[in-house]
Amino acid sequence: MFKLSELPDNYLQIIETIFSEFDGALIIDEQGIIRVFTDYYARETGLEKKEVIGKKVNEVFPTTRMLEVLETGRPIIADIWELNGKAQIVSRVPITANGQIIGAAGFSIFRYLEEAKCFAKRISDMFSELKYYKEEVRKILSVKYTLASIIGNSEAILEVKERVRLVASSNIPVFIYGETGTGKELIAHALHFESSRRDYPFIKVNCASIPENLVESELFGYEEGSFTGAKTKGKPGKFELAQKGSIFLDEIGDLSLTSQAKLLRVLQENEIERIGGTSTIPIDVRIISATNHSLFDLVQIGQFRKDLLYRLEVFPIYIPPLRERLEDIPLLIESFINQYNFETGAKILGIEPDAINILMNYHWPGNVRELHSVVERACIDTREGYIKTENLLRFTSRLNIATNQKVDLRQIKAEAEKAAISKVLQLTNGNKCEAAKILGLSRSSLYAKIKKHNI
Repeated sequence: MFKLSELPDNYLQIIETIFSEFDGALIIDEQGIIRVFTDYYARETGLEKKEVIGKKVNEVFPTTRMLEVLETGRPIIADIWELNGKAQIVSRVPITANGQIIGAAGFSIFRYLEEAKCFAKRISDMFSELKYYKEEVRKILSVKYTLASIIGNSEAILEVKERVRLVASSNIPVFIYGETGTGKELIAHALHFESSRRDYPFIKVNCASIPENLVESELFGYEEGSFTGAKTKGKPGKFELAQKGSIFLDEIGDLSLTSQAKLLRVLQENEIERIGGTSTIPIDVRIISATNHSLFDLVQIGQFRKDLLYRLEVFPIYIPPLRERLEDIPLLIESFINQYNFETGAKILGIEPDAINILMNYHWPGNVRELHSVVERACIDTREGYIKTENLLRFTSRLNIATNQKVDLRQIKAEAEKAAISKVLQLTNGNKCEAAKILGLSRSSLYAKIKKHNI
């Protein structure tokens, strides 16, 4: 078996030369005898090399852990070792040949602990910076909702989910119709999450909240010094921020005709130009739009461009109001209660049947958003146990009208279907082909339902 103790001196000198690249190195053979002792350790200890080499390591350094490595075969990495009152960071590793331990090597990683502290601080600073940027990226990329966030088993909501799945893999523009509070933003988030763009930004723009004089700078950005009050380095617009991801243009019906014309050019050319800029910037974004207005009516009265509507409404998705899918209310209530318990630590167990009956018979003008608000208030009033009728009515007197009514789900479903078809026909000014496309029905199915409900 090969042994370090039998290695010729000229070989040991070569090994010492190699290890001299470390600040300090010490090698022992299979008997714990020091075979290599570098110049750095000789200087730091004040010992002559000829006095050290050939001696047992624990005789020279009583507190050494080299023998522990030799006996166990386990390395000791980044250990603090006192050398003449100075703390150093050292590592010790076994030396093996043909599966046998034939010695051990110890070497300094940092000569002084202060060097290690400086290095550790640099690493800590880098991790802190990385954490900051990861958080900023997370804020940009974060998707609040997925398909699993769309609660309900009604035919109407299952159709919405199916349409999201159907269009998610493509890059065509999607237009979401729905009343206030139905969850248009939720659908937009889910659509982005299901698409191949999920790892890129999702940028929401509320078109109704941007002053007319700021729409262009918000959407397309501006260069330095473009106007009074502009940032010195300019600012990217929402389309740039959404690069390779999705941009959600909510309440798009509130844009002025001037802004609509500029948006149309972006959709046609797939490029934007910042205010004050002299060159165009290519963009690659998925356009998702939404409104609670009838854009067809706005087109008729000249308040919305027909060519822009055709560009945006390649694939429409209609979100039914809550009154058209009342059978989903129990599942929604359960979800809201679970969410409240999780966020507050409360112990609400559920809701009593009489209380559910009240909620099932209300018409919900504020849709799911209003239901969420009602359930949350009832949870606060309940504290624990089951939500009762009085917990609902204490703060929501308008629900009183439903206390003595009974629920017929078949009738509800039929009325909801009739209302949905009537609403979409109204949106399309009676255009049945357009209505069928929005509802996700074939023309023959739509004609059959129109006849069935005597619309």
